[in-house]
Amino acid sequence: MMHSPVMGKAAAHWNSYQLADILSHCFEGYLVSFTIDGATFATRFSSEDISLNDSVVWLQDGEPRALALITRRGQSCRLAAFAIRPELRGQGYGKQFIGQLIDAARLRGDKHFWLEVIVGNDNGIALYERMGFVRQQTLVCFHATGSRAFHPTGELMEIDPILMAKLMMSDSSLRLPWLSAAESLYKLPGKAFVLDDVAYAMVIPNLKQPKLRMLYVDPSARGQGKAKKLLTLLHERFPGLSTAGSVPEQVAPLYLSCGYQQDPITQYEMLLKL
Repeated sequence: MMHSPVMGKAAAHWNSYQLADILSHCFEGYLVSFTIDGATFATRFSSEDISLNDSVVWLQDGEPRALALITRRGQSCRLAAFAIRPELRGQGYGKQFIGQLIDAARLRGDKHFWLEVIVGNDNGIALYERMGFVRQQTLVCFHATGSRAFHPTGELMEIDPILMAKLMMSDSSLRLPWLSAAESLYKLPGKAFVLDDVAYAMVIPNLKQPKLRMLYVDPSARGQGKAKKLLTLLHERFPGLSTAGSVPEQVAPLYLSCGYQQDPITQYEMLLKL
């Protein structure tokens, strides 16, 4: 059977619910199962600053066969999701599509192109390395183990998430993964807390699985055990608390010392300097 050429089209032609279906469809048979609904798609990727005009859906015979979601901030862009249908895999389309995205980024004047890839996705890692991406760090995920009784002490105070984000933005020494950056946090439907006016946390308080998105301690108060105390109080307040998969590996000892267990899935953060 003859197929028509594969053609790319800006993702702006589809709405969030359609793109969620396309993304889930393209991830069929992937290393880690992935599905997403339209409402979650809109919330998640808007917080990551998705650019629908720069994101691409590739079609063949009128059907979506691949999707790349591009997020952008200033002169940096990121491949937030990339998936190809099984029937197109192993035919060189991955290299072709990533090449198109890199060319478009250069044309826009972007200087940095970021992505994350799951450790164990050897084909994906090899592709990105061939295209010039370089590993920057390993990102991990944790979940709280056991249960702790919640004893309200009044130590955790809820604040406007944008206040936490502004403090983080003013810290010139901070270089965080895209998902943990201040620009993502305040757009999420979460709650921010402060301990002793120096230690901050952002939590998505889902009843089934609350998610800790970020811990931040003022530089003047680091090394005083504030982060450890904050993690313990959050564990009490939100049973079953887990982190997003964007925790830099170098801070793993903090979580492990507070009774959190590391999940098996890890990612490499990668960067292409344009």
